[in-house]
Amino acid sequence: MTGGRTAREEHTRHVGGGGRDGRADVERDEHESTMREHSMREHSMRKHSMRKHKETKPVILAKRQWSFIAIFMTLTLVLAACGGTTTPTAGSGGSASTAPSASPSAAPSTAASAAPSTAAGGAATTPARTATVGAATSATRTTGTGSAGAAPSTGVNPGGNAAANNYGFKPGAGSAVDNVTISSPVTLTFWHTLTGPLAENLTKIIGDFQTQNPNIKIDAQYQGNYTETFKKTTAAINGGGLPDLATAYESFVSEYQAANVVLPLDDYVNSSKYGLSAQDLQDFYPVYIAGNQYAEYNNQMLTFPFTKSALVMYYNADKLKEAGLTPPKTWDEFVSSCKKFTGDVKGYAINIDASTFNGAVYANGGKLINDDQKSWAFNGPAGIKFMRDVADMVQSGCAYQIAKANDDQAAFGEGKVVFTLGSTSGLSFYKRAVDNGAKFNWSVGMIPQGGAATPQTVSYGGNVTLFKSNSPEKQLAAWQFIKYFASTDVSAQWSTATGYLPVRKSSAETQVVKDQFTKLPAYQVAVTEVQQYAKPETSVRGTQDTRTFIQDAWTAIVGDPRQDPKKLLDDAVQKGNEALKQR
Repeated sequence: MTGGRTAREEHTRHVGGGGRDGRADVERDEHESTMREHSMREHSMRKHSMRKHKETKPVILAKRQWSFIAIFMTLTLVLAACGGTTTPTAGSGGSASTAPSASPSAAPSTAASAAPSTAAGGAATTPARTATVGAATSATRTTGTGSAGAAPSTGVNPGGNAAANNYGFKPGAGSAVDNVTISSPVTLTFWHTLTGPLAENLTKIIGDFQTQNPNIKIDAQYQGNYTETFKKTTAAINGGGLPDLATAYESFVSEYQAANVVLPLDDYVNSSKYGLSAQDLQDFYPVYIAGNQYAEYNNQMLTFPFTKSALVMYYNADKLKEAGLTPPKTWDEFVSSCKKFTGDVKGYAINIDASTFNGAVYANGGKLINDDQKSWAFNGPAGIKFMRDVADMVQSGCAYQIAKANDDQAAFGEGKVVFTLGSTSGLSFYKRAVDNGAKFNWSVGMIPQGGAATPQTVSYGGNVTLFKSNSPEKQLAAWQFIKYFASTDVSAQWSTATGYLPVRKSSAETQVVKDQFTKLPAYQVAVTEVQQYAKPETSVRGTQDTRTFIQDAWTAIVGDPRQDPKKLLDDAVQKGNEALKQR
């Protein structure tokens, strides 16, 4: 499931959280609060905000469905009788049957970090950005596997062999987007969740982009944490006023696209003038392309990577050495190692987060959702083993649940706990905690593994989604910006300045990233030894509520480790399946 810090990606696991729980260091407070919002949606957020949203969001009415079907069938018959055909709208991300022919004179782009072109011209329009969530629309959803390379066991395409086939894209082939040019100034509204130094770095990147693209201005607007941004975006879908682009988790976008307001990026990727080359596609870590293709919506690319991180194991190297231990490679080794620390120093500080559970399921060789996308599968042997391991550690006295956000990081820095599991976006904060605390040798590594054929962990963090508008020029400008943001040098700059992972392999070869490897060895491990094994979580509608059910089950077994883990997970799956039926 889409995860972030507590729920999904970042450093503090509480996306709904506000400040840093009264800590004195203001800069740290601002940094970590924002990282919290970016990387891990909060447990309490899911239980309150997302459930509240579920209760209030509009539903698809049966009558409206039948009306739509009747109208569609009538129009189809009329068009067939008249010999009519449909034509794709620029940037519509249409299927292969409606894809525009390639422009023979256009050469595909090969410069990953080159400044985007902003030539002049115009193009066909796309639907206005006003729709009702849940209303019958032309958004196409599937419950099967999507296109080649899609892996419904996670709800999104994880990559794999898809990279060899360019993820189903046709780089350089051309699309309707090639007819669009930007001849006059445009202003884009960008809703984001960043504050403090993170927002400052975003502002700098935007400034550099605007210097290279004087016809494009970006009005970046802070909208609160991810939960607040989700609520505001949902309100805008229902009432109007959507931005041109916004940060979002995958499961948010699945909700948005139910109203057919999200702009598929496939035509932009395939564009011979503005798209990505085959070389570009191969340069991205597979999870950042495949993880933004939505099996639920015909495997269309509906988002682009933005603030990405991965689940890792933080460990106190000195404590392990004193105990005659090495960093554990398997869950059995992890449990055994933790049990060596039951006194003042504990083995594992538990931060209950659905993303961590999901990572354990992957690592143990399990899957989160069944291939038909209609029922969850995390109550299988892989999930049960993790829950039993947790119960075992709690009963032995080597593991405990943290009381509030970042307590695991604080305890780690003070040398009071040997292991934590969390986001790579917390690396700089862990370093600061150790430097200001017990001052010991530490690092990160892959989370413990089980039955998986290859190492696996969770990828989480926010993406950028573009919304449809009546201005093809704005849509192109938005694409130009996110393409620029993910270019080699910019991704390297963003990663080293913020702690997020670079999304391109070539970024790891830049001098600025290499310098950071020297300053923070754990960062090098995250980039070169962990990131390539990161796997996306599910994005299907119903994911949000199901994350809460998983966290509830985990909380229950920590509170009473004598409970039956299978029953707890079976109950969570049953509730989650009901959430899936609401799609």
